[in-house]
Amino acid sequence: MPESAPDFVEAVVGYRAWHIEDDGLLRPWTFTALPWEPGANRAVCARDVRHMPPVADCMCGLYALTDPGDRRLDFRADQAVGAIAAWGDLEVHRTGFRAEQACVTALALPDRAGWEQRDALARAAERYGVPLVAPDRLSDEALRHGATLPDDLWTPSPTWPARRAAGAGGAPVAPRLPAVDPAAFGTAARGIALDAHLWVETALGAVVVGLTRALAADLGGEPQLTLPTPGASLEAGDLVATVRVAAGTFGVWAPVGGSVLTVNPRLADDPGLLARDPEGAGWLLRLAPRDWEREAGAVTWGAAADRHYAALLERDAARGDAFADVRLERLRALPPVRNAADVLAHLRAEREAPRFADADAVHVELGGRLRDALANDPPLRERLGRLDTVVRFALREPDATLVLDLRDGRAHVAGDAPAGGAADLELACTAEDAYRWFIGKLDPASALRCGDVVSSEGPGATLRTLAVLKHLRIAAWDVLPTWAR
Repeated sequence: MPESAPDFVEAVVGYRAWHIEDDGLLRPWTFTALPWEPGANRAVCARDVRHMPPVADCMCGLYALTDPGDRRLDFRADQAVGAIAAWGDLEVHRTGFRAEQACVTALALPDRAGWEQRDALARAAERYGVPLVAPDRLSDEALRHGATLPDDLWTPSPTWPARRAAGAGGAPVAPRLPAVDPAAFGTAARGIALDAHLWVETALGAVVVGLTRALAADLGGEPQLTLPTPGASLEAGDLVATVRVAAGTFGVWAPVGGSVLTVNPRLADDPGLLARDPEGAGWLLRLAPRDWEREAGAVTWGAAADRHYAALLERDAARGDAFADVRLERLRALPPVRNAADVLAHLRAEREAPRFADADAVHVELGGRLRDALANDPPLRERLGRLDTVVRFALREPDATLVLDLRDGRAHVAGDAPAGGAADLELACTAEDAYRWFIGKLDPASALRCGDVVSSEGPGATLRTLAVLKHLRIAAWDVLPTWAR
C-alpha cells in the first residue's frame, strides 16, 4: 500500500450479506458483531474496548466486498445481499474493506426468490428505508450514494515490492508470515467446529478460533495455556493448544489447516480472560487457511450451528460428559486411530482377543457368574443336586479348571479338585466353548461329534448329564478390549 493513506471526498460503496431475522433486522454472520441499524452504523470492537475500528491487527470494523459480482455474495434463501456506503477510516484489502462507519443503501431481490424470501426482504427493506432492486441493478443503486475505490489503489507502485521485500541495507528478506488471499475463502461468517467445541469466524484474510462459551464455563478455574508460536504450520486436526485446569486438560484441535498468524497477546497476562469472555476478548488464535474450499465443510456454519451444537451438548451430557471428546486424559486412554484402517485394525484385534486373559480370569469371570446363578436360584441348586455327580471342566486357552459339585442336593462351584475324590465326568474344551455352553450358544451333541468337547464318559452318559446341566445358564457379556482391561 502507499505510505500515506489517500483521502476520498465521497463515501465508498461496498457489497455484503446479512442474516435476516423475523422482524427484518439484518445481522452479520459472526458471533460478536452487532446487528445493523437503519441509518448510520459505527463499528464497535467486541474484543477490545480500547480499539477505534478498524484496527490493522484486529478484525473489527464493518465489512464489505468491492465487487458486486463476487462469488461469495450468494443469493440464498436465508440471507440478504445488499449495498452499503462507508466512510471514516477504512482498512482496505484486495477484494474488500473494513470501515469505521457505514449504512445500508439497497437490498437485492433475486429473480427466483420464493415468497418467504421475498416477504423477508420486503420487511428488511421497509425497516431500513432502502429500495429492493434486481441483482444486476444493485451496483447502479449503490453508486447513487458513493463511489468505488480507485482501480489503482491495489496496483503496486514500482518501488512498493522493493520496499516490501528489502531488509536492512536493501537485502531481500522473506516475509515473516505467509500472504493470505482473502478470495480463497468466504467472507465474514460464523460457525462452530462441533466435536472440537470451538467457534470459528472468517473475515477478509483470516480465521479466528476460540473456545465455545459452553466449554469455557466448564473450565472451573484459572487455566494454564499452551499456545502455538506465530508462523507455525498446521494441518486440520492437529493439536494446536492445550488448556489445563484443576479438573483436567482440554485439547484444542485446528479446525482447518494453515499457518498461525497470531495468538491472543492478552491471554499471556490474563489467562482467565479465556473463561470470562471466550467468544470475545478471550479468543485464542488467528489462522491463515491453506485449503479453505476443501476443509471449511468440517465446520457447521450459520444459524444452524447454534442449534446443532446445543443438540450435541445435550446428547453427550446424557452420556456422562459433554466435553469428553476434548479431554486429553480420556483420549489418551483410548487406542490411537488416524483413519478408517486403524479403526478396522483395532476392531479385528478386539474380536481376536481371548475372552479370558488367564486362569484367574476364568475363575473370577466365568466361575463367579456360575456361583451367582446358583446362589440366586435355590430350586435350580436342588434340581442339579439330584444328579449326585461331580463334573470337571478341563479348560485350555487359557489352561484352567472349573468343578461343579452336584451332590447331596446342594449344587455349587468347587475348587480345582472336588472334595472326596476324582470327578465322575470330565469335559475337555476351550474356555471360550465353555462360556458358549453356559450362555446356551453351544450344541453339546455337535461339539462332541466334531471333537470340540471331549468327554471322559460315553456319549449317552455325557448327554444325559448335560441335558440336566443345560438349565444352569449365565448372561452373555462382551469381550473387553485389551486396552480397557
